[in-house]
Amino acid sequence: MRKVRVGIVGLGAIATIAHLKSYAKRDDVEIVAFVDTETDRVQEASVQFGRETGRPVPKVYGSFEDMVQSHTINAVSICTPNTAHAGYVLQALQYGVDVLVEKPLCTTLSEADEIYDMTAATDRVVMVGMSHRYRTDVQVMKRFIDNGDLGDVYYGKVRILRRRGVPKGWFTNEAVSGGGPLMDLGVHALDLAWWLTGMHKIQSVSGMMTKAIGADRVDYLHTWEALSKQNANNEIFTTEDFAAAFLRFDNGSVLQMEVAWAVNSPEDGGLKLELFGTRGGISTDPAQVVTVDQGALATTPINVGMGSLYDQEIDHFLTCVKTRCKPVSDVSQGREIVRMLNMIATSAKEWREVRV
Repeated sequence: MRKVRVGIVGLGAIATIAHLKSYAKRDDVEIVAFVDTETDRVQEASVQFGRETGRPVPKVYGSFEDMVQSHTINAVSICTPNTAHAGYVLQALQYGVDVLVEKPLCTTLSEADEIYDMTAATDRVVMVGMSHRYRTDVQVMKRFIDNGDLGDVYYGKVRILRRRGVPKGWFTNEAVSGGGPLMDLGVHALDLAWWLTGMHKIQSVSGMMTKAIGADRVDYLHTWEALSKQNANNEIFTTEDFAAAFLRFDNGSVLQMEVAWAVNSPEDGGLKLELFGTRGGISTDPAQVVTVDQGALATTPINVGMGSLYDQEIDHFLTCVKTRCKPVSDVSQGREIVRMLNMIATSAKEWREVRV
């Protein structure tokens, strides 16, 4: 294949700071077009991109159909608000285009099933942007786990607790986002813990969600902000701001998860994971492995850092496009994460344990 001709659907914050920058570093990629409903804003961004990079200015379209009917597109990054993911993935598959879709794959299990079935019926690559899997430190942790250094992992704890970090924009509108921190942060936390521990089948879930603080603005704190000005001040706030879950899997292991956009806690921001096994344990903060060696407790620090996770994610996607290999974070796994997220939400709303 010559240069991979890429289109980006939804030129918002994550597309701008992650996907676009990572693609622009590569000589084997041609960024052909942008698709966004806010064409005036994106047209300015397209011209600016050409000016800053020296690359050709991508064309801007208001619809996916217009883009693919005007250009040969090999692959797309779908970076729209969550509830729009499914429609664009299905369109891409209909036009024979490979897909990198931002997390989550979609927001409902019925959509996930439809995407899974359509992907299985084609030879297209569909990769879900589970970016924490592509961290350098996480890759090292997975080697320890796969090598059996932890033994059988029977319990895990994972959390992302922002002290004050309610994102501005569409995130707090459930009709657009599909959920609050559960869908925004929980997808990362749940996916990383589930993937590292072997992706066992879910058996039951107990969930809790609440909007306890809401859009409580505190001075001098940075928060994520959508580039679209819709709901810029969180006038619509129909999601939770805190979610927790207790998940049981078919191998007898358990995972405890907590995610928050705003919580009165000293913790702030990063993904923190701990896994406990019969032979050892592992954590992300600090990144270390705890074992018994020569009859004594031993702690091995993992001194590699997170690395450029988005560059590494984009590199893997392009490798899959060129070699037709299966992505590390494929559509079947994305579907299972959506299943578990939906089970957590159902459990929280109906105040009961949900079983498969």
